[in-house]
Amino acid sequence: MDINEFLEDFRKKKYFKTNIIAHFTESAREGQSCDFPAEMEASLISLLKQKDVHKLYSHQHKAFLSAQKGRNLVVSTGVASGKSFCYILPILNEYIKNQESCGLLLFPTKALTQDQMQSFQSLICQLGSDDQKSKTGIYDGDTSGETRRLIRQRANFVLTNPDMLHLGILPHHTKWARFFQNLKYIVIDEVHIYRGIFGSHFCNVLRRLKRIAEYYGAKPQFILTSATLYKVKDFIQRLLEEEFDLIFENGAPVGEKHFIFYNPPIIDPEMGLRKSSLQESVLLANKFLEKKLQTLVFAHTRRKVELILSYLQQNRKGSNNIFGYRSGYLAEERRSIEKRFKQAEINVLIATNAMELGIDIGSLDAVIINGYPGSISSTRQQSGRAGRKGAPSLTIFVATSNLIDQFFIQHPEFLQDSNPEEALLDPDNPYILLNHLKCALFEKPFSDRETYGDLSQQQLSEFLGILKKYGMLRETGEKMYWKGDNYPADSISLRAAGASGYLLKAEGKVIGTVDENSAFWMVHPEAVYLHGGESYFVENLDREKYIADLIPLKTDYYTQSQTTTDFNLIELEKKEEKGRIVKFAGDLQVISQVTGFKKLKWFTNEILGYGEVDLPSVEYCTSGFWFSLKKDLVEKLIENKIWNNSKNQYGSEWKFIAERIRQRDGNICRECGLKGNDSKKLAVHHKIPFRQFDDPAEANLPDNLVTLCPGCHKKIESQYIIQSGLAGLTYLLLQLSPVFLMCDKTDIKAHFEVRSKLAANAPAVIFYDSIPGGIGLADKLFTIITKVLVKASDLIKNCSCKDGCPACTGPVAEHGAGAKKSVENMLNLLLVEE
Repeated sequence: MDINEFLEDFRKKKYFKTNIIAHFTESAREGQSCDFPAEMEASLISLLKQKDVHKLYSHQHKAFLSAQKGRNLVVSTGVASGKSFCYILPILNEYIKNQESCGLLLFPTKALTQDQMQSFQSLICQLGSDDQKSKTGIYDGDTSGETRRLIRQRANFVLTNPDMLHLGILPHHTKWARFFQNLKYIVIDEVHIYRGIFGSHFCNVLRRLKRIAEYYGAKPQFILTSATLYKVKDFIQRLLEEEFDLIFENGAPVGEKHFIFYNPPIIDPEMGLRKSSLQESVLLANKFLEKKLQTLVFAHTRRKVELILSYLQQNRKGSNNIFGYRSGYLAEERRSIEKRFKQAEINVLIATNAMELGIDIGSLDAVIINGYPGSISSTRQQSGRAGRKGAPSLTIFVATSNLIDQFFIQHPEFLQDSNPEEALLDPDNPYILLNHLKCALFEKPFSDRETYGDLSQQQLSEFLGILKKYGMLRETGEKMYWKGDNYPADSISLRAAGASGYLLKAEGKVIGTVDENSAFWMVHPEAVYLHGGESYFVENLDREKYIADLIPLKTDYYTQSQTTTDFNLIELEKKEEKGRIVKFAGDLQVISQVTGFKKLKWFTNEILGYGEVDLPSVEYCTSGFWFSLKKDLVEKLIENKIWNNSKNQYGSEWKFIAERIRQRDGNICRECGLKGNDSKKLAVHHKIPFRQFDDPAEANLPDNLVTLCPGCHKKIESQYIIQSGLAGLTYLLLQLSPVFLMCDKTDIKAHFEVRSKLAANAPAVIFYDSIPGGIGLADKLFTIITKVLVKASDLIKNCSCKDGCPACTGPVAEHGAGAKKSVENMLNLLLVEE
C-alpha cells in the first residue's frame, strides 16, 4: 500500500476522521537541472556518469561555480535536496588538480559523520587506486590511537565533529602541520544546529581554527549547508564572521507531501482534557505497521521515546522490528539501528531529534510527530525525513494537550506558513569567550596587535586582562602565553555547562550514558530509568566516580523529578512601570535543586506516591526579565473574590488532628510567633491546599499542616488564589513566549513567586534565559511583553474549558477550582491602562 491509498482508507475511518483538524498538501515539483560546468575536471564528470549522475541540480551547479571563484558558500535549500554534492564536488575537483589539497569536514554528530564517510570515501577511492582509501578518515572519540596517527600522517580529508576539533585537534595542532599547511576547504554540515550555547561555543572554536590555519599560512574556504532558516544571512555572519555567497533556490525534485494536524479526542470537556497523545501515536504507528509502511515516530524527550516504545512492544509482543533511538544508547547500538533502519529491517523507529539531522535513511513513508518539537524549524526537519526519494509521503502532527500544541491546532496555518525561528547565538558571552581564550592561549601565544573574531584589539585586551588578573597568562615582550600545566579544553564542554557525563551500569555492564546536567533529574537515587523499552531502578548515584548503578526491575510505574528554583539579583539593568505592572531586566543567579520525585502509574499517569532526594543545587548566572503586580492590582483581585470559597469538609477526625498540630507547634503561630491561648485557639493551615488531594487523610498528614494566628492565616489564604493565578499566568506566558521570541521552547524558562525579593516582596513572574550568560531572549521579552499578554488574553477567552486546562492555564487547575477565572480576571486588569 502506498501513502495515497493509506490516506484514502484513513480518512474513511470515523474515529480518525473526526480527529483530523487540517490537511495540507504540497504538490510534487520537478527538478531544475544543468549540464556539468566547464570548470569541472573530466575525470570527475566521468565518475559521476558512472554513478548515473548526468546533470547537476541548479543549486549544485551554482555552488560549484561559487566555490571555483574562491568564495565562502552557504547552501540553504531544505531537506533532501542533495546538499552534500555542493561540498563534495568542489573538494574532489580541487583534489584532482592538486593531490596535496586537504579538507576538514565537520558534522554535529558521530552518526552523521559515519553516514557521510561511506559515500565520500567511495568516491575518493573510485578516483584512483586502493591507496586512496587512506586519504579519508574519521577522527573522533571512537578512533583508535594507531588510526589517529595514520590519519594525521596520510589523510587529506578528515571527517570529525566540533567536540573533537575542540579537544583533540586544535590543542595538538603541531602534529597536524602538514594538514593545516594544505588546508583548502572547511565544510560545516547542518549549520542550523549551531545555535544557542552550542553555537556560541562553536563560533569560538571556528575563531581558534582560523587562527591556527593562518599560523600555518592557509586561508581555507568555507562551505556550509543548512536547512531553511529565518534571517540566515544574519546568523551565518555572526557564526562565520566572514563574507559569503548564499544559495537558497532548491533545484531538486520534490515528491507530493501530505501534512495532517491531528488532535486526540476530548475526554473531559469541562477540564479540557484530551486522550493521551502518546496513546494516539501508538495507535497510528500500529496502523502504519499493519499496512507495512516504514515509519519514524518523533518524541520530544528521551522518556517519551521509551514510553512509546514500551507501549508498542507490549501491543506487538515478539516483534523485532520496533526500536528506539536516542542519546544515551551506546555508539555500536546506534550504528546498528541506523543500518537496519536504512535497510528497511526496522518498520517503526521511535526517536528524539537525534534522528532529525540529514542521515540518509532511505525511502521513508511516514513520520509521526508526537507533540510540538519546540521549533518550527525542527517540525519541518522532522517532516522532511519522509519521502526522501521523491515518492509521496505523509506527516501526522499529533497534538498534546499543552497550550502550544493546541495553539497550532487552532492556527495550523501559522506552523505551515510562518518563517522558521531565528537562530540565536552570542559568542562574546563572557562565560563562553573566556574559556575559549584560555584554549587559544594554550594553542598559540597572543600578540598585543592581534584580534580574535569580531573582537577589536581593545576588547580582546580587556578579556585577556581578566585572565591575567587571575594568574592564567604571563607576558613576555609583546606576547602573552598560557600559564599553567593544565589542558584547558579538557574541562570545557561545547554542549553544556558541565564537561562530565555519568556511566549507567547494570549488572556490571555499561548500558548507556547521561550528561552531567541531566543526571540529577534522570538518574537520581530511586528513579526509574527507561532504556530500550526496559525499566531500571537507580540504586545509587556516585557523584565522585560519575557512575549510576542500576538494577533491572519490572515496575508498574515510572518517576518524574521535582525541582525548586531560587534567584539572586546580580545587577538590575532596567526598570519601567507599565500600567498595573512593573517591569525589570537584569542579570540573575539561578539556583535549582532536584528535591524529590513523583511515582506515576503506567498508562494512566495516576500519582502513586512521592519520594525525597538529597542532591546538591546547580547554580548559574544568566539574563532575566520579570514583572511584578502593583499593590492596587492585588487588592482588586482579592476584592473580586473570583475563587471558590465553599467550606472544605476536612473529615470527622479534623478536630483531634488540629489539636495535635497545635500541641506540636506549642500553640504558636509559625509565621509571626504570636502565642495562642485556651480561649482563642490558633488556626491550623494546609500548606498544600486541601482541595488538591483526592484523599482527605493524605491532605491531613502532619507534614502538610502548620499552626497560624488568624491574621497570618487570612493573609496566606487570600494569597492562595493570587498564587494559583500567578501559576496559571506563568504557564500561559511561558508557552506563548517562544512563538513571539522566535526561539526553541527550551531556550527560556519561567517561574513565579508570591512574594519575590526581586520585586520588593510583590507577586512576580520571572523569565530567564536557560543558557548561562544569556543570549538576549529575556531582554527581548522586556520589550514585547504587552503583545504577549494581549495574545494570552485572547487565547484564554477562546478556550472551551470551564476552570482551566493544559491548553490555557495548565496544571494549575489541579490545585483547586477557579484558576481560569483568576487568570482571565488578572489579564483583564493587567491590560487596562491607568
